[in-house]
Amino acid sequence: PDVVYAAVLGDLFKSSEERGVYKSIDGGKTWKRTLFANADAGAVDLCFDPNNARIMYASTWRIRRTPYSLESGGEGSAMWKSTDGGETWTNISTNSGLPKGTWGIVGVTVSPVNSNRVYAIIENENGGVYRSDDEGKTWRKMNDSRDLRQRAWYYSRIYADTKDVDMVYVVNVSYHR
Repeated sequence: PDVVYAAVLGDLFKSSEERGVYKSIDGGKTWKRTLFANADAGAVDLCFDPNNARIMYASTWRIRRTPYSLESGGEGSAMWKSTDGGETWTNISTNSGLPKGTWGIVGVTVSPVNSNRVYAIIENENGGVYRSDDEGKTWRKMNDSRDLRQRAWYYSRIYADTKDVDMVYVVNVSYHR
């Protein structure tokens, strides 16, 4: 009950070492950073396998704001997996079936009905909703509708249904099922 995790995006206006996934084992009194992509990319999503809390997925996102613009994507934007409760992380962004090229923001979720089923919504030239049936080893694109990622940098959240393994909910400008 004293273990807490935080996905920290960091300062949007400049490079910062205070980014990544942090873990506390004393209820938040002290923190240890367990995932760091780079000084320009912070953690933006973090989810657990509901059936095994040692398995976690996270995404990091390179973002830069100015008073009048937003630059989304680049080095450090990635999807990660941990099998040891967030102590160590593996970059799974190049796994089979995932889009190549520059990534932006990523939302990720695990089905509570079947832990092998992982979904991700990925901002990329060939982005969309992707599905894995083997815990993130291989992926296939399920939907590439621009409606699901109109303003990806603001929303890009995906949630697995608690009863139907084939149902996900995507939050963007509109709410999609």
